[in-house]
Amino acid sequence: MDTVWDLRTSLEVLGKEQLLDEPCLFICNHLSNADGFTLDRALRPRRVFFLAGVKLQGTVMTRLGTEAVDTIFIRPNSADTEPLKRAVETLKSGQSVLIFPEGGRSRTGALIQAKKGVALIARRAGVPIVPVALTGTERFMPIDDRDMGREKVRRAHLTVRFGRPFRIAELEAETTGAEDTRQALTDAMMRRVAELLPPSYRGAYASSEPTVDEERPTRPETQVPSEPGR
Repeated sequence: MDTVWDLRTSLEVLGKEQLLDEPCLFICNHLSNADGFTLDRALRPRRVFFLAGVKLQGTVMTRLGTEAVDTIFIRPNSADTEPLKRAVETLKSGQSVLIFPEGGRSRTGALIQAKKGVALIARRAGVPIVPVALTGTERFMPIDDRDMGREKVRRAHLTVRFGRPFRIAELEAETTGAEDTRQALTDAMMRRVAELLPPSYRGAYASSEPTVDEERPTRPETQVPSEPGR
């Protein structure tokens, strides 16, 4: 797996110096089946458990990706809460967890409204939350809705940006009085992810005040050195 990433991508990691030396809940936007392994590489040598959909066990490449990292499998859009309980237990045991709160890959590159499960994990675990912004994987391994097993890798530049860790208590002002407090909490968390993303990636969490330079999901791929002999 590392060889494929080494040959086909360049990786830029920003903000890693902000990470705390304690268990954290990482929350990240979701663009591609390449996201998990890309983030694992960015986080090394830190050990992180990833929540991933069970369907990733269905193809060779995605199965290899889940086997290469510590994985807690979930069934998206189901009533099964056991994986969420396992995530909380993992955090309380001293390990970090990463979740893609949107519950699926964005087909446009822009954020979609996140599912409320992340708020449940955050409240019960009580650990710092780290927003993470990922760009470029939608070009490295584009989505093929016809057959996930046929998704191919291309050359691309990948960027992982870590934001300032925060705690649930810091979001109180944004969630007070909300009819659906769990969704309000989830949305407040995701706004921290959106702030780290280029404006065109922010989607459902777009703001009128951009905080990073514009970078469109459809921009041309950044070239990296070609493979030996090619």
